[in-house]
Amino acid sequence: MKKLEVKICGLTRREDALKALACGADYLGFVLHPASPRYIAPDALRRLVAGLPPETRTVGVFVDRPAAEMLEIMAFCHLKIVQLHGRETVEVAGQLAGYPVWKAVHLGAAEDLAAAAAFPAERLVADSRRGGSGELCDWTLAAQLARRRPVMLAGGLTPVNIRSAAAAVQPAGVDLAGGVEAAPGVKSAYLIEQFFQRLKGIER
Repeated sequence: MKKLEVKICGLTRREDALKALACGADYLGFVLHPASPRYIAPDALRRLVAGLPPETRTVGVFVDRPAAEMLEIMAFCHLKIVQLHGRETVEVAGQLAGYPVWKAVHLGAAEDLAAAAAFPAERLVADSRRGGSGELCDWTLAAQLARRRPVMLAGGLTPVNIRSAAAAVQPAGVDLAGGVEAAPGVKSAYLIEQFFQRLKGIER
């Protein structure tokens, strides 16, 4: 059995990022979509990342940006993984050479599974129909996808439901943002601690 991996996403403050790492986060996610309440500007993100341990696996989350812009921001901020969270095509993913690519897939019906499973990404982030809304992903559909591809389960995860979600889906990892927040982009140290306490002993 392997340890369930964890990505804490929507970080905007260094102290929250360091807290997540101290508690055991495997990945830190930063939203580079200006319309998001969790947006962090590249200049601020570059400074934040500079204060993290160099081995930190940082994820830049983009929504429908041209590949050239994403590559420029990734290099400027010294990020390590690209996450596509919009309607990006296979062609766009192919233009991001040099970076592992994750793709958010919005599961609302059985017909969404085939297209999701076919997307050429290292990981698929299984989310609800409205990503970033805090709505639960369809765990039944996510479980079907997780049997075919490495999946990071997202969508409405909290310290309260994480054990049930992991048992139902058996994902490679989980991806939290709002479930450990005091406000959008501002994490709660208490909720991060509670989440990792609840996670103890969960494997896949």
